[in-house]
Amino acid sequence: MVTVVCTGGEAPPTSLSLSWLDAGQRTIAADGGLALLKAWGRRADLWIGDGDSLPGELSEWAPWYTETRLLDSAKDPSDTDAAVKEALAGGAHEVWLLGGSGGRMDHWWSNLRLVAGQPALTRWLTRHEEIWSLGPGGDLAVLPGTISIFPLGCGPWKMRSEGLQWSVDQVDFLQWHSLSNKALSSGAKLTVETGRFLVLRPLVIVP
Repeated sequence: MVTVVCTGGEAPPTSLSLSWLDAGQRTIAADGGLALLKAWGRRADLWIGDGDSLPGELSEWAPWYTETRLLDSAKDPSDTDAAVKEALAGGAHEVWLLGGSGGRMDHWWSNLRLVAGQPALTRWLTRHEEIWSLGPGGDLAVLPGTISIFPLGCGPWKMRSEGLQWSVDQVDFLQWHSLSNKALSSGAKLTVETGRFLVLRPLVIVP
């Protein structure tokens, strides 16, 4: 099961966000992420958070979620952390994250660490980029355009590539990464042999 977690921050592109929501089997809103869902005309199966990112009373948002879980504001994990944990507890084998960029840098960094540290969180869509987390055996067909590739966690790291301007087959990811590489054709492909990688594709913003 794929669960889509929608969090706060700048809204990702609408058309791509809706396609993600349509592909998922469950939707969880992490606090202010419910406002994004409302703007897209979509409801959450569960809203979870401490309520500090939603204007007005929580009861006013009741038409936009099926279940709710109010968290104590005095907590260490972020609302997004709690939403991802709930997604996994609910049986998700993959979690996709919508939003979570712009605004507060501390929240963005927390989300980045969450993606880097949770293998089940395989995709992240922000206002400005589409991001994948790939583990061993993972394949990714890459659209033409700019991509950047970063190693995650502990190595060793090994990736094979097809159709890139600069092959990453021989890159020593212990020492380096692949910044602003380019996929030259629709047949470009990445295959992870060992380790985990973050692959980032900048978006051309289309509302």
